Amino acid sequence: MLALALATAACKGSTPAPSGGTASSAELRARDGGPTELVLGEHALALDAAELPDAPRPQVMQDESGKRLAYVRRAGDVRFVYVVGGGLYVGPSAKAPIDFGAAPDLDHALGDLFETAGTRRAQLVADVAKDKGDAGVVRMLVDGAGTDGREWDEAFAKLPDARAAEVKTALAALLEKGKPTAGLKRAVVVAPLREPARAPMLAARIRELVDPVREPRAIGVMLRALASNDKAAAAQIGCDVLGRKPTDEVLVESALLAVAAAGTDCANAATFLGDEVCVPSVRCNDQGPLTGRETTKQDEPLCTKEQIAKAIEKELARAPADALASASGTRPQLFAYGAVMNAGKVPAAVQQAHTRRRYAVAQPSTPECESGVAPGTACHCEEAILRDQACRHPEGNTVSVGVCKFDIDDKQKKLLNVVATLPP
Repeated sequence: MLALALATAACKGSTPAPSGGTASSAELRARDGGPTELVLGEHALALDAAELPDAPRPQVMQDESGKRLAYVRRAGDVRFVYVVGGGLYVGPSAKAPIDFGAAPDLDHALGDLFETAGTRRAQLVADVAKDKGDAGVVRMLVDGAGTDGREWDEAFAKLPDARAAEVKTALAALLEKGKPTAGLKRAVVVAPLREPARAPMLAARIRELVDPVREPRAIGVMLRALASNDKAAAAQIGCDVLGRKPTDEVLVESALLAVAAAGTDCANAATFLGDEVCVPSVRCNDQGPLTGRETTKQDEPLCTKEQIAKAIEKELARAPADALASASGTRPQLFAYGAVMNAGKVPAAVQQAHTRRRYAVAQPSTPECESGVAPGTACHCEEAILRDQACRHPEGNTVSVGVCKFDIDDKQKKLLNVVATLPP
């Protein structure tokens, strides 16, 4: 639970209850063939049978307000349950004996309740609003920001602007060095990261989080924001991140973006070109880098600096939530290529592969190599296949793929002598 100050914050229990509480009207009941439930009036809460003693059933205790219940589990510790809007919700556990004076009050348990509510989170939001109003929902969203789930976003979207601003302000504190990381992925979405004044703070926070790497996607979003205001700092940090060989695709792409946007030399960037240098994303048509979904003959040129610069600008402008989710995928090779190209260090093998890919194709229009003609017969192979294979063979002069075989002539700059061959 985040220790963030809110207007709704309160000390534990305005009226202290006796440490052990009193016997509650709630009781534990075992359903025939079903789960054991904690029942209070018309409300029931299914419990994990593994945490309950076989017999006798523990007595349920309650605090002075009747809003907090507790019972002793099989392991000998205590489980607290909270009454919110009439509903029952599983709270934290604590060492025995039952001590309501030491247990968190509802305000301080909201984040835990949101995390453990599971499929009942939407109902919890409604019950908190009923008991605590918008101020309670704000507190729960701040303290429960580290929990994934659409219910958080839906509840936040329904808050009045002034209350939503409270959530943003509270979560923005997580962008500061030394603060907890739980909830950081929410913070980078709702906080205004691109304010120029935030750049030094972002740089300090990112440096802290990459040693070792924690919350990689949140780091990626912060790196993009930093690159919009301080390219040099973002590139330096991005290069350091790449040297740590991160595995998260959003963080890798963001670090490469930061380096490519600054145009600085980073020896670590070339590693992320990968072994597959013929990916379509490094090629451009009139609309920019290819997506890989186009119908193509594989004859497009490599992207120019200007084309990659536009792609970088567009990528840095993506909404934080979109970048975080990476719903449309990532293009690390494109920005790795942009980084090495801006530094004037495109590997010779990459350049040679794509140069061969764009050689002229000399072959007959018929028959098709796939039509069953005898091996060695001159035939027509799909142009895209020839070009793709030429790219994948930056060295050597004869290539076989499927039922096609052809030669690569670097002097004539041609793909020629296309004949049928037996498949491997």
